[in-house]
Amino acid sequence: MDRITSGINSMRQAVIDIGTNTCLLLIAEAEKAGEMKVIADVHAIARLGAGVDKSKSIQTDAYERLKKILLDHKKVIEEKKVDKTAAIATSAMRDAENRDEIIRKVKDGTGFNIEIISGEDESLLSYRGAMCGLPQQELQSEVGALDIGGGSTELSFGKNGKYEGGKSINIGAVRITERFLSHRTPDTIQTAREFIRSEIERGFDGNIVVEKLITVAGTPSALGAMKLQLPSFDSKKVNGLVLSSDELQTLNEEIFSLTSQKLINKYPAVHPSRADILPAGALILEEVIRFLNIKEFHISTYGLRYGTMIREFEKRFSTTTDAWNIIM
Repeated sequence: MDRITSGINSMRQAVIDIGTNTCLLLIAEAEKAGEMKVIADVHAIARLGAGVDKSKSIQTDAYERLKKILLDHKKVIEEKKVDKTAAIATSAMRDAENRDEIIRKVKDGTGFNIEIISGEDESLLSYRGAMCGLPQQELQSEVGALDIGGGSTELSFGKNGKYEGGKSINIGAVRITERFLSHRTPDTIQTAREFIRSEIERGFDGNIVVEKLITVAGTPSALGAMKLQLPSFDSKKVNGLVLSSDELQTLNEEIFSLTSQKLINKYPAVHPSRADILPAGALILEEVIRFLNIKEFHISTYGLRYGTMIREFEKRFSTTTDAWNIIM
């Protein structure tokens, strides 16, 4: 077995992050708090939240997509001889009135116990994940973390790597697409923009100061891959990339000028199941940048699943630390 240590304190942990759009699997190993070795980082799109904004219910076909992906993840978990698995769910499951039924069906069908985390916990864990791997000198300022999900967006703040606060607001790439952008016209785009702007301003104090913004999740990662014109997505090339607000505006103009298929054809690193919601995610990102009045943002390919992994390791080692080194 390819463990980094055979010591009694070594632990191999799996985290499944069930979002509104994605279902992600992270497996990592640690022998002490503050350092983890990534064993597997698997991305899949279930679109669990399809229709939830309107119906308040997880649809049968969405559950079946989720179940298939979870069973695939289970095979990887068994192959990698994981000690413990934590499965978390976010916005779509928080909103769904049939959440208890879905939790039961997932348990019966896959064996996984799902923990639905609150928006506040999602904000904290997203922040801790976004800070992963950053050198301490880069944290010596007011650092914000932005996580644009399918159903919600978390904007969090901290200093010296320590989380100070944040909120989760119900604007996400799937939600905004279904509500406003299923048919894109100048009027629907403007209506979506105004709604996003009002929700951000209603959710956050206008006196927020951010010197550096770390962005996580699929939207900024896709934009980074577009900037680099990658033939296929490469997280090592995208992680740490910096985009200016001007570059974001240019990319957004192109995104809104292309159909989903033309976007995929021109930028093959954009996942086919993300292309239809990328315009909404990019619009959210643009409005947050405007709200914070900053000129650039950093892209991290870490995020909520890494923050959850930190939580699980810190439970195991009965200690906490603000600096986590990631070994890929």
